[in-house]
Amino acid sequence: MSKDSLIVWLLISGIMIVAFGIRVQGADHLLTPGQFTETDAYFYYWQANLISEHGHLPPRDMHRWLPLGRDLGQTLNLYSYVLAYTHKAILAVFPSVTLYQVCLYMPLFCFCIGLSALCLFLYHSYGLLFSTTAGVILATLPGSIERSAAGFADRDAFCLMLGILAILTYLVSLQAETPRKRRIWTFASGLTVFLGGISWEGFGVFLSVIIVVEVWRFLTTETEECLVLYLLWVCYFVPTLYISSAAYRSGYGFAEHLAAFVLVPPVVILAIRSIRSLLLRKVDVLRPHARGVALGLTLFSVTLVLGYVWVQHSTFADTTVPLSQTPVMQTMTELKAPHFRYWVARYGSVFILGSLGFVFMPFALWKKQGTFLSIPIAVFTGACFFREPLDKLWGAPFGNALFGGVIVAYFITLIFFAWRRNNTGRTSELISIAFTVWFFLWVALSRDAKRYDFFIGVALAFGTATIIQFLSNLVVKKIRAKIQTPHTLTLIKSGMTTLLLLFVLFYPPQVAHTYRSIYAATQMRKAVPGRTPVAATFRWMRSNLSREAIIAAHWRYGSQLNVIAGVKTITDQDTYLQQWIHLYYKHIIYAKTEREALEFLKTHGATHLMLVGQSPAQHFLRGQMTDAFIRVYPRDNVVEAPVNVWEIHYLPDIHPDVKYLKTGFPEIDKDLQRQ
Repeated sequence: MSKDSLIVWLLISGIMIVAFGIRVQGADHLLTPGQFTETDAYFYYWQANLISEHGHLPPRDMHRWLPLGRDLGQTLNLYSYVLAYTHKAILAVFPSVTLYQVCLYMPLFCFCIGLSALCLFLYHSYGLLFSTTAGVILATLPGSIERSAAGFADRDAFCLMLGILAILTYLVSLQAETPRKRRIWTFASGLTVFLGGISWEGFGVFLSVIIVVEVWRFLTTETEECLVLYLLWVCYFVPTLYISSAAYRSGYGFAEHLAAFVLVPPVVILAIRSIRSLLLRKVDVLRPHARGVALGLTLFSVTLVLGYVWVQHSTFADTTVPLSQTPVMQTMTELKAPHFRYWVARYGSVFILGSLGFVFMPFALWKKQGTFLSIPIAVFTGACFFREPLDKLWGAPFGNALFGGVIVAYFITLIFFAWRRNNTGRTSELISIAFTVWFFLWVALSRDAKRYDFFIGVALAFGTATIIQFLSNLVVKKIRAKIQTPHTLTLIKSGMTTLLLLFVLFYPPQVAHTYRSIYAATQMRKAVPGRTPVAATFRWMRSNLSREAIIAAHWRYGSQLNVIAGVKTITDQDTYLQQWIHLYYKHIIYAKTEREALEFLKTHGATHLMLVGQSPAQHFLRGQMTDAFIRVYPRDNVVEAPVNVWEIHYLPDIHPDVKYLKTGFPEIDKDLQRQ
């Protein structure tokens, strides 16, 4: 190994140690063994247990969403399989390691794998200083720590890792010098897209980055190069995803448009590339206008996409209320819009510096012509990160219109900008476009839902490293005439980069993001249910109730009841059938008569009812319950207990009613009606 390679590996290893060391501390603050810091983690732990026991998941999970059970054909379950089989592999070497421990630490390992791949890619593309700068920033960003710390145990870090690998391997395939290497990297990218597509419904956002880069390449070239390789790339994941998951063949609910947004775009790109290739070979008069043909085909495809969205608009919404604005979704704090202080607390100055990096990037690449792209990026940044103060200035309707308009303006400008440019063969253009699109897509989603900001850290680190590199190069350029020694100039550039990086990391004191890094790993997320009355109730259930008991409770406790209490449930945080969650509120919390509540519970097969933090005298039948409800927890006569559990004794005249099982999906409701 050469000296330079050794230095690279040492620096990247140091970044991994920093990232791992920060995130592993999250496990030390789980004061209650067997718990996680996120409710969905119990769902993946539950599924991994099923896989460990049976080798696979059943078609339906009959421990939740009773009486129908959860249709697992509509879920993307790769992460659960990874947890289960990773545990099996580790057991061969370390027999004392438990599945719970694998779930606990998997997120930070996934994040470090993705971070190391990113650092290596940036090193080969931009050099060691750039790679180290971006790596250190991403490793210490609180916004990138919270969902990748030990204890979170959700699939976010796993999906981010796959997203990074899919995009980077695709970009590497474009830079490969030999056909053999290009085929290998193309296969790696296609395989990773498949793994991501079978892991998360939102993976299409990462795929969109590649699609936009492909459109750029299509518009900037006059001949179809490597069309066969692109065909292979598409074949690696489009048919395999369609075959492997029913969610892509006949999806409903959150998976209703999954095929349209994941499988169709790459096929459309393949189609227009093939059409242009055919036209240029068969129609001589079109050969001098290859890029005009590309523009026409691109605009036609965009029109088709907009037409599909327009035709299917009603299916994106529940009557007049968008899905994200339904009462159920509005109760989820992760889907609320972040305020300005949120960005400051989680990203310090990086969200501003990173944004400036993307505003500056078109200037660096295309000089004055880049202004046409820099302006919409700057406006987009203001409309997202400064939304709260700006909405107070000009009102939310104008802010929303500006936000939507500037996104459309950017992508239209990008299309025509690419059409007007010659293919320079510069990979730096493709890399910059890829990270800019990453920035645009994930920041746009994060603007209205905090849940997605975890994915913007990669782009912000890249943008911040761009600004730091630009300032370092500017200093070197100023003093180049006075200092002729290359070695001295390299040292000055390295020192300047280090000083600027330290400035970003630690200034201003107590406000820079690194002061909150440890806090993000240990305090942003607390163990759920923690040491609370709810946890005590779960322990009581496990000791005193049958494993066949079916609990009706608030949907957020669903998977915790399955895992900790060992009982079955009628709803959970999966929000599989939001209508059932609505019906639970309507016929339990706001029930007008005891008969109404009993009919609802009987229809779902519930044996027990659990209410948390809701006094029966105020929230459930005003405390006027007959002997049909027998309180079994707490057993002592506590008037205002924080948690109440009743065993249900149904009267002979109480019968199930299909109206309490309305799902909102005609095909399911029709089957229920027949039954």
